[in-house]
Amino acid sequence: MERINYSMLQPYITDIDQYIRKNFPAEIREISVLSYKVISLIILFVTLAYLLKKLLLPLIRWAVNKLDRPLYKALYERKVFRAFLNFIPLMFCYFLIEEVFYRSKRYLPYIDMCFNWLIVTILGQILYRTTKAIEDHTSYQTADYNTTSFKAVGQSIRIAGSLIYVIISLSIFLRVSPGSILAGLGAITALVLLMFRDSILGFISGIHVATSKLFKVGDWINLTKYKLEGTVVEINLLTTKIKNFDNTISSVPTYDLISSEVRNAQVLIDRNSRRIKRSVYFNIKSFHFIDYRLFQRLQKIDLLKDYFLTVKNEIRRLEHMEEGSAEEDLINGKQLTNIGTFRMYVL
Repeated sequence: MERINYSMLQPYITDIDQYIRKNFPAEIREISVLSYKVISLIILFVTLAYLLKKLLLPLIRWAVNKLDRPLYKALYERKVFRAFLNFIPLMFCYFLIEEVFYRSKRYLPYIDMCFNWLIVTILGQILYRTTKAIEDHTSYQTADYNTTSFKAVGQSIRIAGSLIYVIISLSIFLRVSPGSILAGLGAITALVLLMFRDSILGFISGIHVATSKLFKVGDWINLTKYKLEGTVVEINLLTTKIKNFDNTISSVPTYDLISSEVRNAQVLIDRNSRRIKRSVYFNIKSFHFIDYRLFQRLQKIDLLKDYFLTVKNEIRRLEHMEEGSAEEDLINGKQLTNIGTFRMYVL
């Protein structure tokens, strides 16, 4: 990166260098010169960052409140603008290092290496905070299937960004190209895939859940594998958190949500209906066929009238048996039972 030539600094730097070399013992001259230059850059960076934040952060906060955009508020709360204000003085100091170390050029490669790492670190911090802010924005706006998808994508971006950050940092300190590091990592691809197996499966699960619209945050689901039933409160790459009816939180692997049975009862809530499960016990010895006399009594029940209209053949058979003209129907024909009629009554 091309640096600006601040020739006005050279006289001051030369005077301080000469003063240290004349008045300090020979054993600590070099370390003293290096220390004062590094400390000077640190003080300059801290001072500029402090002034920028004092001057610009109130203006940014006022603009965010004035515009009243949820995305801008999320960026401000995640301190994205603060990270940008750290990046500006860092770049200013970076352009000064060649001028500051012009009399100590043997240290310049190491200082340049440290600044390159700091630049990559702050850029990574900005990317991380930005993805978190956008993720918060989508979560606050609405809890839909796209939110689940973006959360999985956002977490994948942060994991990939962390890997890229580590690779670039190693390339800076080891003075090798990122391609050489990637070539070395190719030999341990199987180990890398094993380490990030759950993350990869979670990413695929998040995309599948979003595209197939199986469920989203806020849905009431039932996991038969774990015997869990509750509201989905969070879907991450690795785990999904479910709030049970007793307000306890259960965590299950996200991949299990597409590899095992999941019942989504949210449709009942959306339609203002309710699923009721009750156990009714019967004495099996009480089951019997309906005779014509019982049928006449059941006909008076309004809830069974529609059902009897659909079983005309069985009713006709009852009438024949009552007349004594078709007794064989008792064995060969289809009969109405009290338990079957009761089932239609309760439904």
